[in-house]
Amino acid sequence: MYLILPLAIVGTTLSLVFASDSNRIAGGAFNNVTTYQNHTTSELNKRAGTKYVFMHHIVGNTFPYTQADWADDIRQIQAKGVDALALNMGGDSWQRDQIASAYAAAAALGTNFKLFMSFDFSAMGCDVNDLVGRVTQFSSHPNQFKIDGKPFISSFFGSCLGNAGWASLKSQTNAYLMPFIEGIEGQFGNWPSLDSWYCWGCAWPQGNIDKTTDDDNFYISQLGTRYATTVSTWMFTHYSSKNWYQRGDDWLVITRWEQLMAMRNTLTFVEMVSWNDYGESHYLGPVKGAQPAGTTWTNNMPHTAWYDMSQYYITAFKTGSFPAITQDVIYYWARTHPATATASADPLPRPSGFDWSPDTLWAVVFSTSTSTVTLKCGSSSQTFSNVAPGVTKLKIPLSPGKITVTMVKNGATVINQTPSDYTFITNPTIYNENAYVGAAKA
Repeated sequence: MYLILPLAIVGTTLSLVFASDSNRIAGGAFNNVTTYQNHTTSELNKRAGTKYVFMHHIVGNTFPYTQADWADDIRQIQAKGVDALALNMGGDSWQRDQIASAYAAAAALGTNFKLFMSFDFSAMGCDVNDLVGRVTQFSSHPNQFKIDGKPFISSFFGSCLGNAGWASLKSQTNAYLMPFIEGIEGQFGNWPSLDSWYCWGCAWPQGNIDKTTDDDNFYISQLGTRYATTVSTWMFTHYSSKNWYQRGDDWLVITRWEQLMAMRNTLTFVEMVSWNDYGESHYLGPVKGAQPAGTTWTNNMPHTAWYDMSQYYITAFKTGSFPAITQDVIYYWARTHPATATASADPLPRPSGFDWSPDTLWAVVFSTSTSTVTLKCGSSSQTFSNVAPGVTKLKIPLSPGKITVTMVKNGATVINQTPSDYTFITNPTIYNENAYVGAAKA
């Protein structure tokens, strides 16, 4: 699953188009100067009504799942404050059984955590009768996510149904619709059936540029509070059919959450992308299930620390207040080889966008009190004094060797971690622009 939404600014006109890699905007440069950015507990803008955070889950990667596997996923996802699982489903018959297993697992754990259908029209047909049957099968289930008593329906793509098809699905199921429908910018007035619309591609920067909110603002100007959006961590894929790196740098997941906080007065729904999209490297959960054939870049590349870190922002978005920092943690991530390295045994060419990625160790420090933090990778090292309480972003250049992160308070070392399963190398055998993500806790 993938879609790019590049933003072209011509004069004062915003034009968002659906495009291939060759249309991504180039430009921008990497600045090696270390960046500090800190915030402490503060109030956010509050708006009447509940805020919801969803987790995108690719059912197509769950072929060997048992109900226990679904229960394990749900426990982990719910523990950080996510409200509901968006079950991204294709047309395979076995996926119906997995959907039922997911609902059964949720019910066995109680009724607090919810699920909803997210039809992937890149992998299934646009048959309204089929969709109605899928929705009504679970619309009365105690774990069905609803808004105003209406079963919630989402999608990836969906222009194939047209407004008439979505209207028919809505009338037959009494549903609340929040699809991502491609190619309807500036035409939302022609789609009155939609209760909301979410921007799939707005989670990532559309080119070698920092992620901004220009695309969000473009859609908000048309949809107002009907607009929903996404937050993600990374994007890399290396198949013969799709082979690219989509910039995930500049602490993307944190930067994006900060942007969503600033838009909080407008937003009701935010979807995290994703729990298990291994093929595109934006997975927040452990690697399990059935990865697409040829997926080599997730091996020994954990991402769960990103989800642990996200709990802070999920809580802030839902409640309107940043929670107190109660534990000292250094979250960190990096790629495993230089962007310009040549892989010695890769049958596929270098991924497009490879030169958009700086060779950087990214870190986010959660500190309960003033501390001194040192980041190292090989011969690259920097010590940051007087790191303030709260959340602080740090970075250093990568150098061949191991990562070490330390935190010192009042002369005592409270964190000292060197992950044994990570080494930054200069001679890769295959290209891998995925990120290794770790967390060092006091």
